[in-house]
Amino acid sequence: MASVSSSTPNASYGAKAICQIVGLVCLLGFLMGMLILALPPQLGNVEWRISIIQQMSDRSIVLFIGAALLIFGNLENRRWLKRISTLCLITGVIFFLSCLLVIADGLKLQQQAITNISNQASQLQTQIQNAQDNPSAVGENVTSEDLREASRLLANQTSSLKQNAKATVLKTGAASIANLIVVGLGLVSLGRYGINLRRSRV
Repeated sequence: MASVSSSTPNASYGAKAICQIVGLVCLLGFLMGMLILALPPQLGNVEWRISIIQQMSDRSIVLFIGAALLIFGNLENRRWLKRISTLCLITGVIFFLSCLLVIADGLKLQQQAITNISNQASQLQTQIQNAQDNPSAVGENVTSEDLREASRLLANQTSSLKQNAKATVLKTGAASIANLIVVGLGLVSLGRYGINLRRSRV
């Protein structure tokens, strides 16, 4: 019995040390990966911002697991417990605020895609209209009926492309926001737990 009870503290210490190591590796891996992806920074580029936040959202579970392991590994160290818990709270709030940026940039990207589609369609419609006004320029094999059919198909394809662009941006943004909210809630919960636990032990 004595040997079992004496080994329990050592086992507990070893488990916490392993959690600290794995948690630190997770956090460093997340930070280094995001740093590499963010270079070179292009803060004024909407597509760059969306890509960075999407990558952060996709990798956020690694950050959450790393933070949880670090908190567990430092339950007995009140100073580090406070620091890690505070960082979790701040990061969780940043994740929530990032959702607003995702929405704003998603709308901008959607508008850019629709504008590009409309401009290209307008150029093609102009070419078709010029061909209708000057049939001899397109050859004898192309009839006015062919041109009207091409104009109708272009209008249908333009409408379809616009709908696809809206749906793609919406799906991508919704997935990123969902991850950011879930992990943000988790980080805030971890932070509050660590801070409350530290206060209860003071």
